[in-house]
Amino acid sequence: MGDVTVSELSFRCDTPVVDANVGVGHRHDQPSPFGEPAPLLAEMDRHGVDSALIYPLQGEMISALDGNDGLHEWIDGSDGRLLPTWMASGAPESLVQLQQLHAEGHVRAVRLHDTTSTSTPLTSWIYGDLLTWLQQEQLPLWISLADNDPMELANTLAEFRELSVVLVGGHYTHAPYIPQLLRHLPRACLELSRHETLGAIEDLVTSVGARRLLYGSYAPRYAMGPVLWGLHRLAIEPWQLQRILDGTARELLRLPAEQDESEGTR
Repeated sequence: MGDVTVSELSFRCDTPVVDANVGVGHRHDQPSPFGEPAPLLAEMDRHGVDSALIYPLQGEMISALDGNDGLHEWIDGSDGRLLPTWMASGAPESLVQLQQLHAEGHVRAVRLHDTTSTSTPLTSWIYGDLLTWLQQEQLPLWISLADNDPMELANTLAEFRELSVVLVGGHYTHAPYIPQLLRHLPRACLELSRHETLGAIEDLVTSVGARRLLYGSYAPRYAMGPVLWGLHRLAIEPWQLQRILDGTARELLRLPAEQDESEGTR
C-alpha cells in the first residue's frame, strides 16, 4: 500500500489518504511553511495525500472569526483538495458566523479553539449553545487533547451524547486513559498524529475498531510523512489500514468513498 524510496528517505502512499489535521496560515508568533496553498499541496503530493482537512492557525488562540475569513482563499486555490475545518470560539459572534457559513453550504466540520491558552473553561455554560447546534446539525467537532483540559473535555462533551467528536493530538501522556475516554464518549474518534506508544494503535484497533481511528499529521506542528509511514508498518489488516487512512474521515465528513472497502464497515 506504499513504497519507500531509500535514496530520498521518503514515503509515498499509493492508496487514498485524507489528512484530517493540518494547520494553515501564519500564527501571530510564528511563521508557517504553509503560508499559501501551493507549498502544502506540494507536500501532500510528495506523500501521496489526496485531501487535507485544514484549520486556521490564527484561529486557535487569537480570533476564530478572522481565521475563518482567511480560509476561503485556501479552499478556492486548492482544486477541491483542501477541506475546511472552521474554527469556533465561545463568543456568540463565532456561532453566528458558523451558522451563516452552514446556511451557505460550506460547513462539514468545526474545530474548537485552544481553550487552555485563552484561559476559557471548557464548560457547557460557555460552549453549550455551540455544542447543541453542532449536535442538532450533525456536524462533527474536532478538539485537541493537547490544547484543552482533558477533565473539562470529558465532562462537557459527555453531556452531548449524539455529538460526533474527533480527539486530536493525543500522545504518550494521554495514552493511559485514551481507551477509557473513548468508552466514555461513544461517538468520539481518535486522530493519530501523536499516538506513538508502542502497540497502542493495534490495541485500539482491537478494542474499539478502526472505524474510530483516523490519520492526521498535525502539520506543520509535525511532519506529514512519519505517521503515515508508521501506519503502514502496523500489524493490522489492509482494510483496517484503509479505514484509518481515509474511511473514517470520509464518513464523518459525509464524503463519497474513493474506493470500495470490502470489509470497511467492521
